[in-house]
Amino acid sequence: MRLTAPIFAASLLAPLAACSGSSTGSSQTGFDTSFGEVALFDTVVTDTVYSGNLPADFGNPCNENSDCETEYCVEGPHGFVCSKTCIDECPNGWGCKGITSGSADLVFVCVPDGDPVEDVVEADTIEAPDSAQPQDTAPPQDTVQPPTGTLCEVDPGVGTEAFVTEGQGTSEWPDCVTGCTYAAHVGLAEIDLGGPGSNAGGLGVIDGGSHTYDIGIGPDIDVIALRAQPRTMIEIAVQAGASGSPIDPIVYTSDGFQIRTFNSDVAPGDSCARTTIAFPYVSASAIYLVVEDGANYDAWTPTGYGPTTVGGTTYRYTLRLRTTAFAPVDLGTLSVGPTHPVSSQALTLGGETKYYRFTAPANATPTISLTRTGSSEFVPAIAVFKSDQNQMVWQDVEWDADGNGAASITGGFVVCNGSCGADPVDFYFAVMDFNGAAGPGTFSYDLTVKLTQ
Repeated sequence: MRLTAPIFAASLLAPLAACSGSSTGSSQTGFDTSFGEVALFDTVVTDTVYSGNLPADFGNPCNENSDCETEYCVEGPHGFVCSKTCIDECPNGWGCKGITSGSADLVFVCVPDGDPVEDVVEADTIEAPDSAQPQDTAPPQDTVQPPTGTLCEVDPGVGTEAFVTEGQGTSEWPDCVTGCTYAAHVGLAEIDLGGPGSNAGGLGVIDGGSHTYDIGIGPDIDVIALRAQPRTMIEIAVQAGASGSPIDPIVYTSDGFQIRTFNSDVAPGDSCARTTIAFPYVSASAIYLVVEDGANYDAWTPTGYGPTTVGGTTYRYTLRLRTTAFAPVDLGTLSVGPTHPVSSQALTLGGETKYYRFTAPANATPTISLTRTGSSEFVPAIAVFKSDQNQMVWQDVEWDADGNGAASITGGFVVCNGSCGADPVDFYFAVMDFNGAAGPGTFSYDLTVKLTQ
């Protein structure tokens, strides 16, 4: 199954609503991650010696800009907190740093300093592979070698992963965090992947029960929090947990504000869902992985679900996670003025996110343009990033909205803190298919990069 609806639906700092799905081209918002009932973040303690004026909610946890008096909700080492604009002075423990605020414009706000804290999820925390017990869905048991090829090529019953079973540490994988009228979870199950080279996973089931969301009764959706080292690539694959299982899995990721990557089939005729993403944060904030069945995804409407949802004990799945080193395509050092072509590029598997890096003066404004050269099934999308302090935080996404096979994005990067000057810095961007697919046909494209000042 290949879905055609937009996957980057929410605004930059707007939390997603309840579960989603439509193959009709309508906007989708995925799942409730507003965290109003979950103690994910510690409150940042501000410096009482600071002589400037601070908003009453300065340092308080937030989910989106509108939660804050100043409408600035920024990421810190303990999660997202309310902040304020600055010129050069902030309380002790906060730095005056440039960020984007829903556009390419740079705004300077106070951002908390500090090292990431461990185990920020205060209940039902599951860490793998340290504390999980290896389990497989069927013999043979764990092999001695890690999986090769893509994770969709692995037999569901074979692997080296430390599998976390749904129900181990929590009654089930959460399907929503707030907006549930039932007492589901006081915490959110989490898998800590560590650095490159780790293999972990989960065993779950899309149950046949009724779950209450903001929009009413709906089917089971599984939400799992993931953590890894900054700029670590995570490969995620979900496949039927046993031969003959009717599940048609869909997988997508979110940073808590927007759906970021998505896939339903790794290749035509292969119902294994696969996606890749570079872990975005230097803090202990998690990203969120969502698993649901394709029939349920399609049954969603903005006013609720139809009567055709599925689930039950046979709808079991195996989730596999693998981390590798971040290795973007290096475009080298680029100069201001000329157009720099990057030809003969391609996405080869469903859910692939291809990252690029180039070096340029920090005060340059890049324009990235993509032209499709292969299959018309390819819907190009380009993302740019905040990459200072070793992060890989998504800033803006542009896609081929008019179907002409092209996409372009200007600016939007955040590459250094405060006043950067003209010293060369690294810029990062990514290319993906808007629907998370690859095939049929070749998903090939040409790129150009042009720098202005």
